[in-house]
Amino acid sequence: MAKKVEFYFISLNNDLGITNYSVREFFDSIEQRMILSEEDKTFVREMNGKRIRLFPFYYTATHRQLVIPFGKLKNKNPYWENEEHQLEEVPIQLYDVNSLGYDDEYNVMILTTNKEGPSVKDIEEYLNTFLSQDTGLFVKIEPIMHNTGIEAIRRAEIVRSITLQLDLWQPLNNFYINEVNRNQPRTLLSAVRGIAEIAKDEGDSKTLSLTLGLGNDKGKGASLNLENLLFLLERLNINEDFVKEITVRYKNGKDQVLDRARLKQTQILLSYNCSCTGNQVSPQVLIDNVNAAVEEKVTEIVRAKRMYFENIRQCDIEEIQIVANWNNEVE
Repeated sequence: MAKKVEFYFISLNNDLGITNYSVREFFDSIEQRMILSEEDKTFVREMNGKRIRLFPFYYTATHRQLVIPFGKLKNKNPYWENEEHQLEEVPIQLYDVNSLGYDDEYNVMILTTNKEGPSVKDIEEYLNTFLSQDTGLFVKIEPIMHNTGIEAIRRAEIVRSITLQLDLWQPLNNFYINEVNRNQPRTLLSAVRGIAEIAKDEGDSKTLSLTLGLGNDKGKGASLNLENLLFLLERLNINEDFVKEITVRYKNGKDQVLDRARLKQTQILLSYNCSCTGNQVSPQVLIDNVNAAVEEKVTEIVRAKRMYFENIRQCDIEEIQIVANWNNEVE
């Protein structure tokens, strides 16, 4: 498992959402502060009983991708045999490490999976210590979820039906965020939205089950419009609480048996297995693999990126001043 890396989006947000402030510029500012700093302790943070720091950056030849190692200080050092052949605790600071890779072109983040190293939450919290509250900005890291059920449907030749089960007790606001407004041409998604809204507001319904199918058309090659269905599935945002389940009946050929995909149950974190000889992905191994990892998963990344960065807010800050003297800085 330690050879696996996982994909995330990282952004600088404010209270209104994702801003257009460059994550790469933020990383560059931290590195510049590191280069100019005369005190190594500047980059050590004590958080929730963990002592965490970052280390010098790695770059690909094109500088399009970088890797930042993050270390969590071991609570207990192992023992070694000294010159007198006696066992003693290793007299140096040892860190468990996870490394963050970043690709400029796709604004995508890759993280190694050493369970003993800093977690995603640790790294997010650590990076936020470099931002002054005066900026109104904060770092947000979100996983890129890959739906294996949708991928199976994307490859399907025939889709016979799709059933949406919606929980109308849950807020529907996020259902509308990325949708066309009411003055634009009708779409399948806007129709589903309208039915859900009427069922909730006028019918006082708590749940809604809606099936789109082929009715009496039993032809072997009969199929719903796959392109429109995929648009609907992507825009619904399966992760939302109001989506209880989405079930699709499909098959991969006219003579194949019908299969069933339950999409709420097939969400997994997008990942890639690195090529390396050791048991863990070191910073050097990650920088050697980052381009191949992005290239292999580029279709999923681009699709998720379009949704994640769709509603970017303007940020008027020209340059962030990095906070070095954090209030919990270790002396």
